[in-house]
Amino acid sequence: MKTPLLALVLVAFALPVGCKTDETPPDPLATRGGFCDAWAHNACPPDVIEYCNAPSAGACESTQSDFCRGILPENYSSEHATACLNAVKAAYKDGDLTAAEIQVVLKLGAPCDQLSKGISGDGESCAQNDDCATANGYGCVKKLGAAEGVCAKPEVVGPGEACDEPAQVCGDGNFCNGENCIAYRKTGGACEGDYQCRPEDYCVLDDTLDPPTGTCEVRGAASSTCRRDDDCQSHYCMVASDETEGLCASRIRLSINEPLCDNLR
Repeated sequence: MKTPLLALVLVAFALPVGCKTDETPPDPLATRGGFCDAWAHNACPPDVIEYCNAPSAGACESTQSDFCRGILPENYSSEHATACLNAVKAAYKDGDLTAAEIQVVLKLGAPCDQLSKGISGDGESCAQNDDCATANGYGCVKKLGAAEGVCAKPEVVGPGEACDEPAQVCGDGNFCNGENCIAYRKTGGACEGDYQCRPEDYCVLDDTLDPPTGTCEVRGAASSTCRRDDDCQSHYCMVASDETEGLCASRIRLSINEPLCDNLR
């Protein structure tokens, strides 16, 4: 007996033609390794490889991936990973980096400062922002320049207002004296820590005094001599790997002699 042609067609459509799945593929940015591989790829476009004299794209990416693992929080969160990676790509796209871009690629400056799940909860003690869930808007709020603070979502208060609650921080132009927000000390004014000086100044302490006291002095402008990043208004002290002293830089062009290239080849 012959099987009708229509029946054969229906049977053919009923046969499985492949395994379908509704499972979502794993997020490559979910792990520290996946994020750092993506970071390295964005940090090593052709121009960077040329300017830094890297032997190959692979060598550049391998070095940058290791560098990324060294600065990325152990309790990494991928919540804001894409925004950070886009900032890294933009910073390196032409081999010309501004002060803000330097902070992104070297110190996880904004928007790369929201990559931690934290190890301390709301109101618990912390030593740095990454101890807190920065991915959820928490930061380590410290008072009077203390080494430790508490994890909290910062509550910005205005001039003259009380700032004695753990989460309260003063807005631009002011610092918390422990009770209220008051104006930063002027350049040349007495200080006990950087937190009392304007952002473009820092507190230079005289350790011969007891207790040590200092004055607010202007951070170095571009090309000023420096030993550390905080000596500079740009917060970047360009020091060669075999030197202890360098120059403040507010903008850099990647080249074979630029210290930042040490992590790009």
